[in-house]
Amino acid sequence: MNVLITGGTGFIGGKLAEILKEEHDHVYILSRSEHYSEHPYLHYIKYNPDNPDDFTWMNEMPKKVDIIYNFAGASLQDKWTDEYKEEIFDSRIDVTRMLNKWIAKTEITPSTLVNASAIGYYPVSKSARFDENDTFAPHDFLSSVVTAWEREAKKASEHGVRVVCARFGLILDAENGALPKMVLPYKLGAGGRLGSGDQWYSWIHIDDLLNALLFAGVNEEISGPVNMTAPMPHRQKQFSIYLAAALGKPNFFKTPGFLLEKVLGEQSILVLKGQYVVPEVLMKHDFKFIFPTLEIALEDLFEPEEKSKK
Repeated sequence: MNVLITGGTGFIGGKLAEILKEEHDHVYILSRSEHYSEHPYLHYIKYNPDNPDDFTWMNEMPKKVDIIYNFAGASLQDKWTDEYKEEIFDSRIDVTRMLNKWIAKTEITPSTLVNASAIGYYPVSKSARFDENDTFAPHDFLSSVVTAWEREAKKASEHGVRVVCARFGLILDAENGALPKMVLPYKLGAGGRLGSGDQWYSWIHIDDLLNALLFAGVNEEISGPVNMTAPMPHRQKQFSIYLAAALGKPNFFKTPGFLLEKVLGEQSILVLKGQYVVPEVLMKHDFKFIFPTLEIALEDLFEPEEKSKK
């Protein structure tokens, strides 16, 4: 199988590429910069982001690509200045638009596009339960990005491509993403509740996320939005209890919401607001979670290594 990955040098794309190449799938990573690989199943292809109509990189691609995984986009972890918000938006839309132009030019159309997205599509709520059947108009910056990104990705279906919009929840990985930043206060003895603590965290263990992406990539019955979250979300105050237990650290500090808003600005929505999101599509298609509960997910990530560092 031939797989094209954008954002393949990043957190999710890099881990997915490692799995695919070890399964002897040919992985082609589309990148803005030069990279080299000695692995027979891993190939880097440089493209020019300043000229999205330059498709000379197509010459390095096989005639048939089976699956595209599109993870390209500026990180949400950096500070959301007005200028950076433009980069968050444009970096996602521009690459996806380029992929659609490439798909239109290919002799053999790829079968599937798995496009990254986020559960920020759903509105903030402390009581509602959301699944893929719920539809909403954009209500804030992040939902505007997600809505526009999914709209652009779905254009690939006009060429017969099956499109999956993988709506990521809070991804739990000990070394990457948001979790290491969440762990830091506990290591400093200041872990605990953030704001009211009543906000929902819809999370997923990194291994389950990667398996779900592979699952959605080959399951022809799946299309449209797919919530990439574990079946059991938790409120932040409960999340903090499980995290403290996994780390073997105290959990008594309370950080006022207004302080986080002052420090993080609009970006504070990522920790102070949330949604109860369930993976209805994955469960309907009998996807098996390795880490269905938060307790075992965090224990897997931090025990016994972290407790030995106390």
